[in-house]
Amino acid sequence: MGWAWAKIVALIGAGVAAVFAAGSAHGPAFVQAYLQRLGGHIDEARRTVGELRDGATARVVPDDGSRERLVEAFGARLSDLEASRAAITEAHPLWRPVVTGLQADREIAQATLEAFTPAMPLDFASLVYAAIGLALGWAVWELLQWPVKARIRRRRKQRLRRGF
Repeated sequence: MGWAWAKIVALIGAGVAAVFAAGSAHGPAFVQAYLQRLGGHIDEARRTVGELRDGATARVVPDDGSRERLVEAFGARLSDLEASRAAITEAHPLWRPVVTGLQADREIAQATLEAFTPAMPLDFASLVYAAIGLALGWAVWELLQWPVKARIRRRRKQRLRRGF
């Protein structure tokens, strides 16, 4: 019975580690999806700023003062988005998921997450993240087992002291 239980526990541990590995491997894929969505926001902001500067929106915003305030607001948003993209793309591929977590626009990241479809990424960064996730999964599994194993060890010691 002990051998079978050990195999079951090892199988569960492998499953936990595999789930962590698969989840971690999707970090770089999510970054790529986020960058694509971010690029679309940047393109739209550039188009809007260009139209406001060229006066193409004169029928909508006839006041020059209002138009200038809109240009400033959209220009600031465009600068923020471009800075975020630059920070992510200039980061080493292994650090991009971390930088994305720190630099991401929350609304764009949420929309990316809602539309994100997991895939099986096989690039180097994804494989490294899978290995890290595998190690973390094993560590979590071992930590979850630790109290149970400690209790079993205590019971064995008590039985040995009693002579059973």
